[in-house]
Amino acid sequence: MFINDTAIDFFSNQMTLVKLNARVDTALSDRYHAKAFPTSLLLRKNGDEIDRLVGFAPTQEYLQTFVDYSNGIGTLEDLLGRAATETDRTLYLEIANKYKYRGNGDGAKNWFVRVIESGDPLDSLSGEARIAFADFYRRAKEYDKALVEYQKIAEEFAPPHGRDAVIWQAIVYRQMADTARTIATFESFIERFPESEDREYAEEQIERLKNPRKESAE
Repeated sequence: MFINDTAIDFFSNQMTLVKLNARVDTALSDRYHAKAFPTSLLLRKNGDEIDRLVGFAPTQEYLQTFVDYSNGIGTLEDLLGRAATETDRTLYLEIANKYKYRGNGDGAKNWFVRVIESGDPLDSLSGEARIAFADFYRRAKEYDKALVEYQKIAEEFAPPHGRDAVIWQAIVYRQMADTARTIATFESFIERFPESEDREYAEEQIERLKNPRKESAE
């Protein structure tokens, strides 16, 4: 699981590490709303969540995060306490993301709205919050609403958020199985943002849709 000596020592002596496959252990993944992978959770002995880390991180940063969590630093509870006395939109965004990854859509939306309403509605933090808001509609399969939101972001924001919104529009069309619009939107993305690091991804999607591979009958 870990090949780093520091990590091995940490989980051998300071915390108990249990690895689960969320796609197999669906009861646990549903209980903790583990939908993004990898997700690492710090739990109390009774199974209650202290907090989580979603995604990858360098070893020392990863371990320090859980040391901090165990000391009540950087947890959702800690951040909510700070937000009661601080006006910090970056803090609001962090809280919103914690709620999002815990599967608490209403909590996340409330804090994303705070990010937008407490500052410049067209700055980078608002763009990130708007993208996240649109993603709630996409994940709920409310595709028409998602497309409206992504279109507004594409029109109102410069890159990266305006650019990313176009990619997400194409992804929504693909989820709707609308091949023609998916291709057209990816092509529009390439035309508008030819230097984007996502150009290769867009080109791959276009190729797959225009030339679907026929599965072997064997």
